[in-house]
Amino acid sequence: MKRFLAAALALPVLLATAVAAAAPDVPAQARAGFLVGFADAAGAAERAAVARHGGTITAEFADIAAVAVTATERGMSALARERGVAYVERDEWRVPLGLADAQLTPSLSNGLYGLLRTKATAAQERGWAGQGIKACVADTGLDTLHPDIAPNYVAGTDTISGDSNPDVRDSGAGAETHGTHVAGTVLGAHNASGVYGVAYSARLYHARVLTNSGGSSSQIMKGVEWLVNQGCKVVNMSLGGSRGSKTEERFYNNMRSKGALIVAATGNDSATRISYPAAYAVNVAVGAVDRNNVVASFSNRGKNIDLVAPGVTVLSAVPAGLGSEASVTSGSTYTAYGLEFAGKTNGITGTLVDCGLAKAASDCAKGSATQFVALIQRGEISFADKVRNATAAGAAAAVIYNNAPEEFTGTLGSAGSWIPAVSVSGTDGSALKARVGQGATVANAVSSWDHMDGTSMATPHVAGVAAQVWSVNPAMSPATVEDHLYATACDLGASGYDTTYGRGIVNASRAVDRALGGAIGGC
Repeated sequence: MKRFLAAALALPVLLATAVAAAAPDVPAQARAGFLVGFADAAGAAERAAVARHGGTITAEFADIAAVAVTATERGMSALARERGVAYVERDEWRVPLGLADAQLTPSLSNGLYGLLRTKATAAQERGWAGQGIKACVADTGLDTLHPDIAPNYVAGTDTISGDSNPDVRDSGAGAETHGTHVAGTVLGAHNASGVYGVAYSARLYHARVLTNSGGSSSQIMKGVEWLVNQGCKVVNMSLGGSRGSKTEERFYNNMRSKGALIVAATGNDSATRISYPAAYAVNVAVGAVDRNNVVASFSNRGKNIDLVAPGVTVLSAVPAGLGSEASVTSGSTYTAYGLEFAGKTNGITGTLVDCGLAKAASDCAKGSATQFVALIQRGEISFADKVRNATAAGAAAAVIYNNAPEEFTGTLGSAGSWIPAVSVSGTDGSALKARVGQGATVANAVSSWDHMDGTSMATPHVAGVAAQVWSVNPAMSPATVEDHLYATACDLGASGYDTTYGRGIVNASRAVDRALGGAIGGC
């Protein structure tokens, strides 16, 4: 599983949805698709009329007395004049809508489930979306022109390059996806495309303090200091390392005294101690749970963990063109996640071939298939080796399914001439296995949005909720906002505080209730 914690070797992962080209206009003499409606049920006489005018029925809809037909424009014009024909119309082309075309509505089955699990949407619906609050991010570079970032972006700094421009287009930061993803979850714009964040009415100040390989504590502190000096109320830090520092601890205590709440990730090492700076008592330490509110296997636990939030297959913005929208279609369409560095395609179709674990090219029992889609089970060897073996066997695309029911994301390790390769859940893998020998289409389209895993993805949910709560009364102290978050979290795991879930999952609606001084709703 790919994990995201920037200074602790955080790198990126991927998403899901296909793209298709619009059907061109068709000359009258060429065959095209039509829908024909009849006054009564489509019986033998109606089928004969279609055939008489050169049409071929491709589908029937008995309940509405209609058929789909391929035919010429001239033939269908003549059919329209036949007795008993109610209408003839074009079989209009439809394309799957990518995230650039419409804004995704949060649901428990898509990558915006975190907005529901944290009850951020409930607070938003009541008008609390971070208005009047500067919500800030210290991370890798930012795509300041991204449609979900630009409306809320105000200013930034870059302590890596030593200038005032944190944009990914500046100083060779173009491959940095992490910071944009984090910022999108905190306060992605509520507009007509992509996603939206927890505190979408807040204003964004961003400090580039990391490259993909990390940054020093001093570079990070300089960035955070700049943010706090701009008046940032909450600073998201989806980064960390294993050792603490006296200087760092003093620094974060000073940031609190200046009015800032630092929200930091616990780390992705499956460890029983949390990373720094999350481990400093003055900061809010955030672990990750999945869409079922179960702690993520990678999420660090231990003393000083405060809260948890969704951090598995979280969808957010990434710099233009560096994301992926993926799907697998065979009979039904299945949610998929493009593997990092995998080849891109709007759709490759081939025979679905069972390649088992793909430990060797010979595992792909392709028979006479010349172009095929390799169906591969996760386990025993790396994703990269599996895809290499499938490629050697002649696969045009690869689908790796989990060896457990849930979804997962992954990487091929490095850039290269990879075929399109995506991951699906174990449940969907079982369904696809029953389709072996039939056609399958794999899409892994270029996108400006993507899914990622990690405590890095959980932390911005909490930072966003803090901004929502602060918008109730911007004069509140960091300690008061923190108290609202802790007192209203919904308990998970062992009763009361524990070192796996802390005080539980953050709950925006309850925290806003408490800040307003009214009755507090349930979990």
